[in-house]
Amino acid sequence: MLNFIIKDIQKEEYKEWDKFVDDSPYGTIFHKTYWLESFGEDFKIYGCFKDNKLFAGLPVIFIDSSLGVRSIYHPELTAYLGIVFKELQDKYVSEISQRKEVCTIIAKKLKDDFDDLYIKFSPNFNDLQSFIWEGFSAFVKYTYILDIEDLESVWMNMSTKRRNNMRRAKRDMICIDEEDKFDEILSIQQTSYERLGVDIDFQTIASRHHEILKQKKKCHFFLAKKATGEPVAGAYMIWDNKRSYYIIGGYDHIKSHHGALTLAVWEAIRYTKEELNLNQFDFVGSMVPDVENYFRKFGGILTPYYAIRWSNKKANLVRQAKKYSNFALKKLRIK
Repeated sequence: MLNFIIKDIQKEEYKEWDKFVDDSPYGTIFHKTYWLESFGEDFKIYGCFKDNKLFAGLPVIFIDSSLGVRSIYHPELTAYLGIVFKELQDKYVSEISQRKEVCTIIAKKLKDDFDDLYIKFSPNFNDLQSFIWEGFSAFVKYTYILDIEDLESVWMNMSTKRRNNMRRAKRDMICIDEEDKFDEILSIQQTSYERLGVDIDFQTIASRHHEILKQKKKCHFFLAKKATGEPVAGAYMIWDNKRSYYIIGGYDHIKSHHGALTLAVWEAIRYTKEELNLNQFDFVGSMVPDVENYFRKFGGILTPYYAIRWSNKKANLVRQAKKYSNFALKKLRIK
């Protein structure tokens, strides 16, 4: 066994952690300390050290319920978390063996420290065996990641429908406003959720993220407007040193224009390549069929990513008690 030691990353080590995230192929903007701090919730970063050097780390956001259940949760807008590993230049057999050992140690630590947990990993993480062996449940999700090294190829690989959407938008004089119109994009996003029957309210936390991302210069807006100046669609993207992420967007189905959102997303893709010099655009997937179908037609690569869940007896009992209580209250209201 290798000498891996787990200890919490301290606040004075956050700068070192953020650089570690940048250097790792597993690291994303969602692993950065400023992203974690913007939730206003308790969080910690488990550091896994070998020979006193950081080898891997896992940030977790946690809460204590009124019934004493200590839970790790995965917040809205946070596409990925999970373990970040140091990039290795070693034999594959050595690399995978070390990663499995780290995952086993972290899995045991999480079970000791928490009663209930759910974590989504970044797409580069593909080995859940250690967690499964420790009794965790594993799930697969999907995103589309677009290789944008050559924008002309991206255009040609898009579906004909998406290209026609954009041509129509330009013909109808839809223009893209790149000024800070965050509230308007949030409002359009909420309208899209209502259309899809999705009940999610993330405006408070989104605004917190936005204030920090604006300070860090890690976000940009693409608000599609009619010739009259009326906003009809919008896309909001963020980025790290590897790729950009489309995390908020949608269109107003009442004032709908079929090409407006497509044009906004295309401008976000172009901005990623031409202004940020990044070669990947992550749609941050969706398991909602209509949304998945929309993303698919931009020609990105269907990319799996994974999640784990684990609960102990205490958490399961509390969950069952809440379920029974809610059922009983519903019956009383009916009477």
